[in-house]
Amino acid sequence: MKRLLSLILVLLMLACVPTPEVDAVKQKNQDAMIEMAHGDEETLAAAAEGAAKTPPTLDYFELYDIPEHLSLEIPGLSDKVRITVDADINVPKSPLPIVRAAPTDFSQEQVYDLWNRLIGDRVMYLWQDGESKETIQKSIEFWMQIQSGELVKDMYDPEEAAEQIETLKKKYADAPDTLPTQYADGTLVIGDMQDGHGKVVAHRTELQAYESQYGVRFNVQNNYDNTETIRETDGAICVIKNASFSYSTASHAPMAFDAAGTLPKFVLKAGDPIPEAARDYIHTTPAEIQARAQAMLEQMGIADRFAISEIKLLPDADARYDYRLSGYAYRVDCVRLVNGVPVCNANGLNMNLYALEDMVAPEWCYETLYMWFDDSEDVFLNWSSPTETQEVVESNCRLQPFSEIRRVLESRLPMLLNRRASSEHVISCTANVRRIDLGLWRIREKNTVETGLLVPAYCFYLDIRYEQDFGDDNFTDILIINAVDGTVIDPWNGY
Repeated sequence: MKRLLSLILVLLMLACVPTPEVDAVKQKNQDAMIEMAHGDEETLAAAAEGAAKTPPTLDYFELYDIPEHLSLEIPGLSDKVRITVDADINVPKSPLPIVRAAPTDFSQEQVYDLWNRLIGDRVMYLWQDGESKETIQKSIEFWMQIQSGELVKDMYDPEEAAEQIETLKKKYADAPDTLPTQYADGTLVIGDMQDGHGKVVAHRTELQAYESQYGVRFNVQNNYDNTETIRETDGAICVIKNASFSYSTASHAPMAFDAAGTLPKFVLKAGDPIPEAARDYIHTTPAEIQARAQAMLEQMGIADRFAISEIKLLPDADARYDYRLSGYAYRVDCVRLVNGVPVCNANGLNMNLYALEDMVAPEWCYETLYMWFDDSEDVFLNWSSPTETQEVVESNCRLQPFSEIRRVLESRLPMLLNRRASSEHVISCTANVRRIDLGLWRIREKNTVETGLLVPAYCFYLDIRYEQDFGDDNFTDILIINAVDGTVIDPWNGY
């Protein structure tokens, strides 16, 4: 259940979410929405008075008639579809604002701070292209351990290890004895950005540092220094990528990947026991994992800006073993806090902010911070698309009553599921809303691609199963409803 980091980084770039299956109700005029958020001053003043207390006493349940738990069945648009809602509604105790936000990089000051907190006095090296006899020999020894079954024997078979060893031995003959040592101290360096033909077209600031071939890794990649999409004469396009930071305590970091998508997955709370299906594969409890994740946030110095959102126990099953279960690992998702209010978990969705003229522009993915753990002491952490909050547009928004949100939910959720469910290959579709959060969600700001607005929103998290004549599919999805004006937000378009 340990993956080489190169494999991890590739997999992490793949979005495992379905194409949106319903057109969003386009958001009302943004100025009108902000005006709606001003609301009833007397009601909001009373709410603000409660929120100012320590601890806050703002009661959104009472203010907007929000039930603590929502349980209902929603008729589908066909007999194939069954929709249930069975979830607690998580609400903040702090006033819900509208806040302007923008994508940002990991500054050198921030990188130094993370370096000092996570690396300290550990000797680290800059990653270098090329291999020496020394590094190749270590790789050969590593694959020999796999071949003998001493290391990650559940992941690789002896035949594959033998092929790797043979390839490395051929490389060994022509490799230099050593590569010059370059020590890392947390300082960002300039890296090249190449187009699809290997031509350098821009630069980025980055840091790729490692302790040893199989030790601690510390990687940073910031946005490229070009501010507009680059078009080559042959049609090649280069776009700005989102900043990212990753840290792992070993090159073989914990993770799980269910290639077939059919094995049991679990969303757990800290007090839950280990599910019976996973007990033969993992022994660390959800409570212990939550404590480890919280300790990581504190060690990074960001525990006041991020909170644990969800603990998942996920299966590992590889195609080379006919998708048979080989282990479990925990993934802990964390979310940013803005004025004490959580930004809703994007669950791996990304978002393109299209340019206003030529429809080609940089990606601005939703911010994510997650960690992988297993029974070892190792951790793999990834933080991507960091967000900078700017001015507060509205400090204490007035929201729609929950009865209106429920009406929109019951109307739009069947539409979300209908397009695929209407296929002749689909036998049935079962969807369950397992979690409901009232928090903040980022939308596009009108007439610009440089900033967005974090607005109050209800996020309904769905587990969806399609039974099909050629095999079953399991998905997760989100229905997002603007809590101020009651419109549906399309997370792919950002409005």
